Amino acid sequence: MTLREILPSPSKTLAVSLAVFCFGILVGPLVPAQWWEMFFTSTVTLFALALLLKKIEHRFLCLLAALFFFALFRFTSSITPSNIPSLSDVSGSAIRVSGTVAAEVERRANIQRVVLDDVTLADEPRAGRLLVWVPLYPELEYGEQLVFNCHVEKPEPIEGFAYDAYLASQGILAVCMRPEYIDVHASESFSFIGTLLGIKNGAVRRLQLILPEPHASFLAGLLFGGSSSLSSDLKDDFAATGTSHILAASGFNVSLFSLTFLSWILTTRIGRKRGLMLTTLLMIAYVFMAGATPAVVRAGIMGGVIILSKWISRKAYIVNVLLLTASVMFLVNPLVMGDVGFQLSFAATVGIVELTDRVSRRLQFIPNLFELRTSFAASLSAIIVTLPILLWHFGTVSLVAPFTNLLVLPLVPYAMWLTLIALCAVTVFGTAVHFLILPGWALSSLMLWLISVFGAIPFAVLEPAHAQILAALVTVTAVAFFIRRYATR
Repeated sequence: MTLREILPSPSKTLAVSLAVFCFGILVGPLVPAQWWEMFFTSTVTLFALALLLKKIEHRFLCLLAALFFFALFRFTSSITPSNIPSLSDVSGSAIRVSGTVAAEVERRANIQRVVLDDVTLADEPRAGRLLVWVPLYPELEYGEQLVFNCHVEKPEPIEGFAYDAYLASQGILAVCMRPEYIDVHASESFSFIGTLLGIKNGAVRRLQLILPEPHASFLAGLLFGGSSSLSSDLKDDFAATGTSHILAASGFNVSLFSLTFLSWILTTRIGRKRGLMLTTLLMIAYVFMAGATPAVVRAGIMGGVIILSKWISRKAYIVNVLLLTASVMFLVNPLVMGDVGFQLSFAATVGIVELTDRVSRRLQFIPNLFELRTSFAASLSAIIVTLPILLWHFGTVSLVAPFTNLLVLPLVPYAMWLTLIALCAVTVFGTAVHFLILPGWALSSLMLWLISVFGAIPFAVLEPAHAQILAALVTVTAVAFFIRRYATR
């Protein structure tokens, strides 16, 4: 595809521009952070040169170069400069720490996972966030301020997984495992996020009242993310069957959720336009109900892409939407590309948008009752596209994972919808409608039974080095396929 073919098409021009910006962000980790001033100067210079040039081809090339250097500037400027005191500079000695709870508190069996912002060490402000593992009591809430003593340490990779890079994508530069002498100060100001998280926690507690374990925790994980309340044996089964991803607030779950509902609503008399609007409103309501945390917002954005792809009914345009979504998220937080959750959400959404229709046409033997074929095809599409990412980061391949996912994933959107409907009904009408949770409980029982059965089967583990080579080959093949496909459009 040449410039003469690109420039007359606004769609192709936008796609190339966004792709160049995203490529610059991906290259960002390879360049020194202290070069940010040079990248900024290059961006301004190239943009000014583009305004002066007369030939549109030369102007476009200058703009692409400006976008590339701007992406490098944005990435390098997001990294804390070495001359600013940060949490990554700590030596590991015991020190007095204070900070504000800046994210939802994750409660596990006997401990709380807390992320602190506005952190000070010995009353000296430090850049970055701190991850603290706090005893289960007292229960902490968003917005509270903590003061304690702790050995602050830099995070390290865990068994081949780049745990430090994963935390860095969230702005977390240090961890504290055993805080002492914890003093908690309640927040005195109103917090919108805190209110949303309170609504979400109330919904989870209501589920725990009307359902036994592990079904309450499992269905809460499907809706809002999280598996901290599940037993260690059940967590091992999820890991062995490659289904742990369904217990995260991911674009994968939300995309399936949206696609299944949208496919069904478009078959009713409500009409296409109203159906799309209703699905969008429900998506927005879900994001707020789930607490509007960064992971949930990201999942909502990916679900919104699915809705938009149905709205415009043009694959060429939806590629632009996907690139625009990635570009906006990179612009807000360039480090998000290191977040495995973002990678899986984005890849799953691409797979669902690009492959679902093709896969569905090859699955005509599956009845489409309750949009079962659509859900099955979307699940398979997401599995295919996300496999290289799972291989690259975790280096394991479960022989039973494909079969388990293909049986369990089509049930995910129905379990989510049935549980959400029952929750809303119980909230409005009280205990009189507890029976509405029975369909969700039945699906939960079936899904957990499948995961337990397949989890008991021995699974093969590919060596990390071999897994990464396989992931790289699959990724290169997939990228070449998409480039060839859209270069001919």
